[in-house]
Amino acid sequence: MLKYVFASALALATVPAFAADDANAFNGPFVGIQGGWQQDRLGINVGLGSGTLKSDGFAYGGQIGYDLRVSPNVVLGAEVALTGRTGSEDIGGIEISAGRTIGATARLGYLLGDKHLIYARGGYSNARFSSDDGISKDSANRDGFTIGAGYEQAFARNVSARIEYNYSDYGSDDLSALVGVRASAGLNRHAVTGGLNFRF
Repeated sequence: MLKYVFASALALATVPAFAADDANAFNGPFVGIQGGWQQDRLGINVGLGSGTLKSDGFAYGGQIGYDLRVSPNVVLGAEVALTGRTGSEDIGGIEISAGRTIGATARLGYLLGDKHLIYARGGYSNARFSSDDGISKDSANRDGFTIGAGYEQAFARNVSARIEYNYSDYGSDDLSALVGVRASAGLNRHAVTGGLNFRF
């Protein structure tokens, strides 16, 4: 379904009658969809050794936000996003999976011309992680932060498309009391996603 939406947006860009309204590009409220690659990493440090477990999946979701063009070339924005991810990882017979993620971020962008926006993003993220050992299931929410950067282009008067990279960090836990030696585990995430925004 996503590929058809992206194809439709690109087709709009080739129709002169729907050229972006330069005065209103990246100015006002929007809603959108997003999808792409996401990798969750569990970093483990035990004594003098360390290792990283990686789990990849397809990220999908949507966003709602508001952009304000504070000058001809500068855009300030705020966004709330809800995403999910496919896939899971087996760790010692326990299936670990990433659930929904809620993000609330701000962004600062610079317009190259009237339709091309480069930007940096940062803010709050809350992710849910679940475990299943075949007998019982458990889940926990973790607070963290997200930083990233991206590029967005206005195609039609009310449509823009973007691609961005985000890094999220969900902190670490001290496991020393559980394993009897100095140990810790931390969670972080890398994601590259594309998205469509519909503006009004």
